[in-house]
Amino acid sequence: MSRRFNQSQRVALFLAADGCCSICGIELQLGWHGDHVEPYSKGGLTDVTNGQALCPACNLSKGATVLNLREWQQQALDAFHALPLGTKDMTVSATPGAGKTKFALHLAGQQLSQGQIHRIAVVAPTDALRQQWADAAAEMGLNLMPVAGPDDYEKSGYDGCVVTYQQLLGAGADLLRRVTRHPTLAIIDEIHHAGDDRKWGESLTRALELVAFRLALTGTPWRRDNTSPIPFVRYDTGGMVVVDYAYEYGAAVADGVCRRIEFHAYDGEAKWIDPARTRKTHRDPEGVASSVQIEVTAKLGADMDKDDVSAALDVLYEPKHRWMPAMLERANNMLDELREEVPDAAGLVVCERKWHAEAYAIEIEKLTGTKPPVVVSDPVSDPGGKLAKQAIDRFRGSTGRWIVAVKMISEGVDIPRLAIGVYASKTQTPLFFRQVVGRFVRTRKDEEFNARLLIPAVPELLRHALEIEEELRHQLDLAAEEEEKARAEAAAGSNTQGMFDFRTPVSASAPIFDRAILGGMEATPEEVAQAELECARAGIPTRYAMNLIPLLRSKLAPAAMAAVSVPNPVVVPRHKREKLLRGDIATLANRYARHAGKEPKEVNADLLRAGHPARSKASVEELEAIKQTVERWLSQL
Repeated sequence: MSRRFNQSQRVALFLAADGCCSICGIELQLGWHGDHVEPYSKGGLTDVTNGQALCPACNLSKGATVLNLREWQQQALDAFHALPLGTKDMTVSATPGAGKTKFALHLAGQQLSQGQIHRIAVVAPTDALRQQWADAAAEMGLNLMPVAGPDDYEKSGYDGCVVTYQQLLGAGADLLRRVTRHPTLAIIDEIHHAGDDRKWGESLTRALELVAFRLALTGTPWRRDNTSPIPFVRYDTGGMVVVDYAYEYGAAVADGVCRRIEFHAYDGEAKWIDPARTRKTHRDPEGVASSVQIEVTAKLGADMDKDDVSAALDVLYEPKHRWMPAMLERANNMLDELREEVPDAAGLVVCERKWHAEAYAIEIEKLTGTKPPVVVSDPVSDPGGKLAKQAIDRFRGSTGRWIVAVKMISEGVDIPRLAIGVYASKTQTPLFFRQVVGRFVRTRKDEEFNARLLIPAVPELLRHALEIEEELRHQLDLAAEEEEKARAEAAAGSNTQGMFDFRTPVSASAPIFDRAILGGMEATPEEVAQAELECARAGIPTRYAMNLIPLLRSKLAPAAMAAVSVPNPVVVPRHKREKLLRGDIATLANRYARHAGKEPKEVNADLLRAGHPARSKASVEELEAIKQTVERWLSQL
């Protein structure tokens, strides 16, 4: 039996609780918890008769063992509980966007409510992440103080604090060390940063030496750097960090936790002169010596040493040359196409230098008519990165097309609408590359599309991309094997029903209606719309809206009910119908391509051969016909 309540059970719990927490009585908000009365770990059934709807604060305060965790988060939690007695350190590697923060805070809240610890200490790489950790903790019922001064490390009324690596230099390490006189769980976010500077590692060691337990988090494993050793982690004989639990990108995509990303590599020819290497000396007829500099020509995909690769990229990244403006134009065309179906989709250019970023922003302005924001981490003009964070926050909440950054949007920045990227950095380490990839893999509800990252065809970057794709291919192969096995077993058990049971369900767009009827109850469009809003607020799928209507009616005054008792047809504006249809078709087409073993472009070609126009130019009526065709294809699989 599953340890988590399914959606229909959650609806029943929500209705039984009248939309309020079963313990404190406050109105339930998005993120409320379905909890076992008799704990699952003690044999309690995952059934509505053994369930209750709780707010996060009450669930944490009673030491509940189950939140609405993803499968990998629960497995990582189980791995923690399976550690040998007396173990003080655990390292967890999870791909960006998978939910490391939620896992860590759930573990901390659980340990706090059970009395295993008295304090929580989080160490994060940046000021922006320091604030994000504090905000995320508040959503889970934990109060963490983002440290701004000496008095914040142990401020009363808080469960702990969040501090940056930089703040631990000097007195900060001793202030945090003093906090650990109480049993403390330390969460070290992106612990590989402790190797950025030897002093960071030393201060981290001093600050957290005495804590009860240390949970180290990272987005990708790394190799040992003998110049700046990283504390509290183990290495294998090859110098690779040993993780206690790993959740890789391939598994995250297979689970639907992360979006798949396409890598588009572009070659190019670069020419430059290297005076130090190409100088040739000769003498003229009078015997006077002179030097002639020879032009070097190289292609990115060729076998070059590191210096030549760096030189070639310097040339290709020059805004005045043809290569980079052409890359930006290609990326913008991709974004144009995607925004027909995802109107707020956005692009990111990761640059090498500030002057590159400014020049690329001008090029993008030529293409789009709007100059994108340029984000640079500059300790002189922007100490603490406050202006950069504000720019990122503004872009996250806007519908702007492009943002240009000098390396800094690499980790901890959550902009789920990022879908198209241009990698214009000379950094070739797998850690940085995966951090950039992580900016494009965060998913949003009801969206199915592949993100794209345009990269220079440098062998080292291609290797990193192939490794990521291999992880994904391996996971999808495993999933395909499991699905095929299930199909075979089902077919063996029933020749008539086996295949039907494993057909992929086909979703439908929002209906146009003037009333709804369920179990003899008739509801107006206004009531359904209100119920759908309540579903969204409570974290319940809108298909359960009708279930909530009796509860909503009981809360309305008789006069108010009378005012909405007469059915009134609702007309969906044409432009909204078109947007809904484009989104439905994209979802269905991607699902069909995945299950039919085709590329999305092949599905588009099939639709054209079937007599349909290109989706980008189709009318509402033509889009409805396209949707019906894809639905029919899916039903025939």
